[in-house]
Amino acid sequence: MKKMKGVILAGGSGTRLFPNTKVTNKHLLPVYNQPMIYYPIQTLLKAGIDEILILPGKDHAGDFAKLLGSGQDFNAQFSFKVQDHAGGLAYAVGLAENFVGDDNFVVLFGDNILEDNIIQDVQDFKSGAKIFLKQVSDPERFGIAELVGDKVINIVEKPKEPKSNWASIGVYIYDSSAFQHIKTLQPSERGELEITDLNNRYVRAGEMSAGFVRGFWFDAGTHESLVDAAYALKNHNKPLEPLRLENKDLPVVAIGILLYDTPDKKYTTSRYLHHFLNSLIAQDYPKHTFYFVDNSPEEDNDNIKILTEHGLLANIIRPGRNVGFGAGHNLIIRQALVDKADFYFALNPDMILEPNVITELVNTVMKSPQIASVTGKIRRWNFQEADRSDAGKSNFIDSVGISLTKGHRFLDIGQGEIDYGQYDLSREIFGPSGAAALYRMSALDDVAFITENGLQEFFDELMFMYKEDIDLAYRLQLAGYKSLYTPNAVIYHDRTVISIGRGLFATIQGRKHKTAGVKDWSWLNHHIILQKLFAFRWTSSVFWGTIWYELKSFIYILFFERRLILQIPKLLALRGQIKRRSAQTKRRVNPAKQLQDLIID
Repeated sequence: MKKMKGVILAGGSGTRLFPNTKVTNKHLLPVYNQPMIYYPIQTLLKAGIDEILILPGKDHAGDFAKLLGSGQDFNAQFSFKVQDHAGGLAYAVGLAENFVGDDNFVVLFGDNILEDNIIQDVQDFKSGAKIFLKQVSDPERFGIAELVGDKVINIVEKPKEPKSNWASIGVYIYDSSAFQHIKTLQPSERGELEITDLNNRYVRAGEMSAGFVRGFWFDAGTHESLVDAAYALKNHNKPLEPLRLENKDLPVVAIGILLYDTPDKKYTTSRYLHHFLNSLIAQDYPKHTFYFVDNSPEEDNDNIKILTEHGLLANIIRPGRNVGFGAGHNLIIRQALVDKADFYFALNPDMILEPNVITELVNTVMKSPQIASVTGKIRRWNFQEADRSDAGKSNFIDSVGISLTKGHRFLDIGQGEIDYGQYDLSREIFGPSGAAALYRMSALDDVAFITENGLQEFFDELMFMYKEDIDLAYRLQLAGYKSLYTPNAVIYHDRTVISIGRGLFATIQGRKHKTAGVKDWSWLNHHIILQKLFAFRWTSSVFWGTIWYELKSFIYILFFERRLILQIPKLLALRGQIKRRSAQTKRRVNPAKQLQDLIID
């Protein structure tokens, strides 16, 4: 299966930006609050491309390597190749041949600042070439595409009499045949191999398609465009910051906690609250805001008393009843969006956190704009021993994230294992456990459902409790986002429902410890997810693996847990609502490509 790689052209002398470019390359100049080269990198990362070749000129190649390094800070792999001399843009593209191999690749100019996300174009690309266009008021300054409908019939560089105002913005997708075309190009009058000539090769072969860019776009190669871009970025969505920032520039984290005490005290969150709040107050990350939803039926309950003791009554929502996990968090997220929070930290109160948890999670999620969620190393907390010197902290793993099997089972990675260092490296995961998950607010806003009442649902409120975190993780993945685990954020959790092992016997044994309500919610919500999100676009092994697992599960409940059959009418009654949510789901990626590497056997 061909991969998609990225190539950024970062040569050139930058004469239009002199004297700013007298001692440095223009792509290293700041645009608003970060170097210019960061923006094309982010365009590629948002499109799911993390293998990137950067082609600087020889005068400042070391500065690029010093700034960007291996790509680790961006959760990417950077390669560098020096352009020894100016030979034209097509010549520079030709230098990427060994890096690209037989794969497809995206080419961006290093001074390109693009608001749009090209992930759909990247995922749909098969072969040939694609040129990205935007209408401009001064077409004589650009490479201009002549169109018949959406078909490109010619591209003319800086035409004196433009036949359209559709300008090439310096973003292209090519297959590997581009390199054979480049080898047969003739130099232009200025002695260079022109990228317009390369593109017209594809046009004449009928292999060139066009993409039309939405949102702002800047070619930040002049003093004027540099200033315009800075103002646009400042007034729009704040771009990624470097990982360590001044306090005044730190992103705001909204911390959302659900509380619930039953009148009979059989279930209480208040018993954890003193330990939990003390660990939150001790966090070394300064810009966070607490939000609470108290689902308790009685207004005068122990949760409220403890919050009063800690002076934390400012942001508390009381529905007057238990609205469940998803609806409760949605109440908070809607308010956090109004309050312009950058990240949302969903937390269970039956936990304690090491003091650096929020800092480490924020640093991890900011490595790439494609990362929508992150979690840390969650270990088991022996709450009954919370007053001991070790606070009841154990060395048993509770979760380091959610994994996906070929049969569409969703498992907590590492649950029940002794932590001997096997999870001490950061890794990509299917999604975080909802017990402790940091989400990018813009990503939540992107994948939210709009209800008939016009409200946003981030977690699906068809699910009262259990597996809402899995559903959200799935939707974020289909929308083209990624999720990471970092071992540097350590949290301890007194989990009430535990599954250990992946086999059939372990699954059956684990079910013995689950209440009837948990089994009902789990079965119903699992099948809501399948009806809403599972599709034929998976590979045959995953598709038939899921069908086989569902068949085995049905046979099991038919003989051993027949009461679950009562959930089938409930599922059927929800078909219309599930269908509406499915229609709103962002499906920007092919799961067989995007998620296959996350599947465990």
